[in-house]
Amino acid sequence: MLKTIGGLLLSLSIGVAHADATLAPAEQIAAEVASGQHAGVESFIMQVDGNIVGRAVADTLERRPPDLRSATKSITALLIGIAIDKGAIPSVQSKVMDLLPMRRQVFEKDPRKAAMTLEDLLTMRSGLDCNDWDPKSPGHEDKMYQEQDWVAFWSEQKMRTDPGKEFSYCTGNVVALGEILSAAVSMSADAFALKNLFIPIEARRAEWKYYDGKRGVDTGGHLRLDPDDLLKIGQLVLNRGMYQQTRIVSEAWIDAMTQERTNIPNANQRYGYLWWLDHTKDPQLPQTRLLWAQGNGGSFLIVMPELRSVVVVTATRFNKPDMLEPMFWLRDRLLPAMGK
Repeated sequence: MLKTIGGLLLSLSIGVAHADATLAPAEQIAAEVASGQHAGVESFIMQVDGNIVGRAVADTLERRPPDLRSATKSITALLIGIAIDKGAIPSVQSKVMDLLPMRRQVFEKDPRKAAMTLEDLLTMRSGLDCNDWDPKSPGHEDKMYQEQDWVAFWSEQKMRTDPGKEFSYCTGNVVALGEILSAAVSMSADAFALKNLFIPIEARRAEWKYYDGKRGVDTGGHLRLDPDDLLKIGQLVLNRGMYQQTRIVSEAWIDAMTQERTNIPNANQRYGYLWWLDHTKDPQLPQTRLLWAQGNGGSFLIVMPELRSVVVVTATRFNKPDMLEPMFWLRDRLLPAMGK
């Protein structure tokens, strides 16, 4: 997982949009994607006020949906909210060791580890020595993937700092959330997601990755979901938990999930509950909050509440700097066309 775009996002001055500007740039970007001008970009969809204003989805995605990588984490946050709404998980202040009784012993050995809460995992502040942005980190995701039991590997990492103190991007935190969810609802995380999220939004298909002989679901990454269904997730967040006429998750959870919780080192963005957060900074651009899910390779689900807009991009530019290109489309082409 590469770092997000840092201080560049929407902070540079660009020309004032003309009063009669249309959303033609969305159509243009869709045409460029369809013609292969943006190598590695498999899909682009933009919706404003419920209307599609630009759409291109590669035919290859009919065979298999795109790998969302870490954008999966933001969907896991929704699943945790649904479980809390149902009373299966008491609250974000619940202790992790209470939610993982089979792992309790390892948490009881360290008072700081015993103090870790569900919210600490949702905000990437577990305190564990785990940082996916540092290849030398003991808890790095690539080391976790080599193990059979990912949650055991994660839970056995030493504490680097007190829980709740510092942001450190750790996929293991979100894999642990999958096991917490499964224990709380007495079904696998993928089955819970199907019943309570994907079927209600009429998703075509969802493919999860598994570990430990399929005993664990990779809720930290690698979910495959059709771009049009990812758009529905964006609509759900935009409409504060409603999809069409169906309540999927509470308004209270959407608001909590998209509230700024922590600073991110060396970046202007903030982090909520597994969602990236920012806002337009240039006064010449239309002012809106930016809520987004992001995955290595250039997959984005961007929600702009004040503009009633959702943008979906999926791509395979793994570990390449140009995976961030969709954010520049947003800044330089899409937002200016939307006017003030």
